[in-house]
Amino acid sequence: MICNMVLDVDKNYLKERQYKSSGNLEARIAIHERFRTNPESFHGWIWDNMELSQPMRVLEVGCGTGQFWTENYKHVDEKSDLTLTDFSEGMIEKIKSKINHSNIKFEVADIEQLPYDDNTFDLVMAHHVIYHSSDKDKAISELKRVTKPGGTISITSNSEKHMLNVYTISHSIDNNYSMVRNIDGFTEEDADKILPKHFSKFDKKIYEDLLKVTDPDFMLEYIKSTTEPRKMDLKESFYDEWAKIVKNEIDEKGYFGILKRSPHFICKKN
Repeated sequence: MICNMVLDVDKNYLKERQYKSSGNLEARIAIHERFRTNPESFHGWIWDNMELSQPMRVLEVGCGTGQFWTENYKHVDEKSDLTLTDFSEGMIEKIKSKINHSNIKFEVADIEQLPYDDNTFDLVMAHHVIYHSSDKDKAISELKRVTKPGGTISITSNSEKHMLNVYTISHSIDNNYSMVRNIDGFTEEDADKILPKHFSKFDKKIYEDLLKVTDPDFMLEYIKSTTEPRKMDLKESFYDEWAKIVKNEIDEKGYFGILKRSPHFICKKN
């Protein structure tokens, strides 16, 4: 079952609950890093997809905890200039504690109202962030506006089927668990329709993986990161039932499996 409803974007909720601190995002990142079976990391794969000339001026919108740069800063020319932004002050404080280089600055910014001049950056990145915007077309237009002619706009999202079994199982345990996800509204399938309106030229690459989760407690922490910020009213036995499902699949197959599919759109500004 794939839900066709779209979660209304509540920016106050995003600031004050989902991303006030980095904890929820870190729980979701951790499961991908620890249990992936694809030998190539997602962030390393993104970097390798882009053919970049350096030195360059870079803007990242929605930098989160900075995982992309933790992996890829080693590839950056020291004369390049990086501006890393996020809507959440909590995320900015977290990334500052992880990455400290003289050619990086950190700022709070809204993807729909970027405080930068036209034609400023060689590379603009918006990875897993456009679905958090209220107006997707406006967000993409802003990314394009601040990019130099001939520059690159790097966009990632997820397929409708990405990690879908986590949601279908949760909903089957308790129908108060909402099947409406943050990613709905700018999935791969949405991006396929929206991006051609903004770019005459872009490449699309697909990252696929099978997470093989072998730690039931770790899986439950991930589930909590999807439920607690959204204040879902779930039955008392919800997590116990989840634990039994995970344990049964681990006992049977040796792991609890979660399919992933994420597109990378490498767009060019004419």
